[in-house]
Amino acid sequence: MTHRHSLFARSLLATALAALAACSSPVETPVEPGGQAPSGGVLPGTRSAENPAQVIQNYQWYQTVLEALKRQDDVQAAQFLSQQPPSAMTDTVRNQWLKNLGKRGQWALFEQQYRQLEADSRDQETRCYAAAAGIDASAVAAAELVRELGRLPEGCNVYLNQQAAAGRLNAGDAWRRVRGLLSNNQLTDARNLAAALGSPLGSGGQGAQEQQLLGVISSDGRKAADIAARIDALSGSLTAEQTGFAWAVAGHYQALNQNMDTALAYFDRADRRQLGQEHWEWYARAALRGQRWQKLADIIRAMPPKLQADPAWQYWLGRSLSAQGQTAQAQNHYRQAAASGRNFYALLATEALGGRVDTRNNVADSSRNDIQRVAQDGNIARALALFQAAQGNGDWAMRRQAQAEWRYAIKNYNEDTLLAASALAHQHGFYEMGILSADRTNHKLNYTLRYISPFRSTTERYAAQAAVDPAWVYGLIRQESRFMLGVKSRVGATGLMQVMPATAQEIARKIGMDPAELHNMDGNIRMGTWYLGDARNRLGHEVLATAGYNAGPGRARRWQAAVPLEGAIYAETIPFDETRTYVKNVMANATYYASLFNEPQTSLSQRMGTIPAR
Repeated sequence: MTHRHSLFARSLLATALAALAACSSPVETPVEPGGQAPSGGVLPGTRSAENPAQVIQNYQWYQTVLEALKRQDDVQAAQFLSQQPPSAMTDTVRNQWLKNLGKRGQWALFEQQYRQLEADSRDQETRCYAAAAGIDASAVAAAELVRELGRLPEGCNVYLNQQAAAGRLNAGDAWRRVRGLLSNNQLTDARNLAAALGSPLGSGGQGAQEQQLLGVISSDGRKAADIAARIDALSGSLTAEQTGFAWAVAGHYQALNQNMDTALAYFDRADRRQLGQEHWEWYARAALRGQRWQKLADIIRAMPPKLQADPAWQYWLGRSLSAQGQTAQAQNHYRQAAASGRNFYALLATEALGGRVDTRNNVADSSRNDIQRVAQDGNIARALALFQAAQGNGDWAMRRQAQAEWRYAIKNYNEDTLLAASALAHQHGFYEMGILSADRTNHKLNYTLRYISPFRSTTERYAAQAAVDPAWVYGLIRQESRFMLGVKSRVGATGLMQVMPATAQEIARKIGMDPAELHNMDGNIRMGTWYLGDARNRLGHEVLATAGYNAGPGRARRWQAAVPLEGAIYAETIPFDETRTYVKNVMANATYYASLFNEPQTSLSQRMGTIPAR
């Protein structure tokens, strides 16, 4: 950029900033959670609606601004923010601009913009830069951040390195993070933190020891057949903490490969102070897979308090105590898991206490007036305008922005208003946001909004042809696509049932369909239900078929045990995070749908059943 152009850009920026400073956002009084929606008019804290054509223009401008920010161009961001009402778009632009300013160390402008962003809209990296600059000391807790063993945004690494160099971090936690970064192949971040701690990797002292440790905790090192001997050989030249971390990494690798006895032996040799969340969870899963109940109880009780309070581990602690005859104590943990909502473990815990799924609504449907008041919220109107335009032109990036605008609109809604918003979204076919809105209520529950069943006659017809439970099909669709017609995943899975094109070709050949039918609602459901039924027939169990639908039937078989295994234990010990969550969600969804459809089988425990031996 020439000097004259640079002066011109700065002049434009100054003008835009002046306009931005002169703008006063409308005073917003958000509806408090648990409060009541007004009896008439527009909801408090909302703005009037824009013309739909203006919404689309603003979205196109927003896209241009994001591209400009990639080029470190501040002018367009300042102009956009000076002219736009608060929205998900303005939050994204301001966060990205703040990160650019943080990287460049432009702290005066950073502080000005930071103060204009609501606290709950500041993303983690923005908060880290604010902490590093001393602008907001309470933005992030370094003592908590340093205990994260994996990748963090650049700004958070900057902050941690700054704190390390100033001697403000717990040295044990900081070196534990170095080890975690090394084990996760984040080598640059590991080197930078070690240097900030005063002992660069490989240069002598502790840094040299950590570099030596890399040989057994790297992605290749942990796979060595003689890993135990290699750790033992190194132990004389390493600290107990370093060796203890190596055993945790080795145990984790063995558990992921379902060598659970070996995993337990390695985890038992680990220094528990070195364990990260994944290590703790796989330590517990190794004990669970072998149904070593006393061992499992000991591991869960030793977990960090936040992890121990997770519904999964409350449930399994209850199971481990029950297996040891400690019924009263077990029920206390079941009650904690059951109170956590409507998740997989809340359902299992409810059944362990003698209850069953209950899908009776405890609140009346929203009135037409309530729904209309939500529709008058300008943020909701913006989301719907983007959604409808995206529907018309198949623009999935625009659809994602519509989703972001909807989340922005409802973030301070009370439960009555959330349910009215859900009803409005469903009326417009914005199914994923209708489900999201209804899912956010904890006391006022409308299950027909949470567990919608569009395309019912088509789904039931093809489910009957494939001899599969329609509740299971709906449980899978809800998890796969949230009923978004035509949606495509990052790997190419398509439509309501997220069928891969290659799979569609195979299905079409076997049942006499045109592969192009993958792309319409009727054909997609037909293909998906047939494939689900075929997987169930080949694998012999709904849980295995569900895992196979997500990860492939070969993997689902490989994860079976050498002996029959309880379905819930199989699900919890699936080594792929995505598939493990997927199976639990699909099966819980299916249980809710079975209840709504008045099917006789409404027990999640029975649905999970027993997985046959491999």
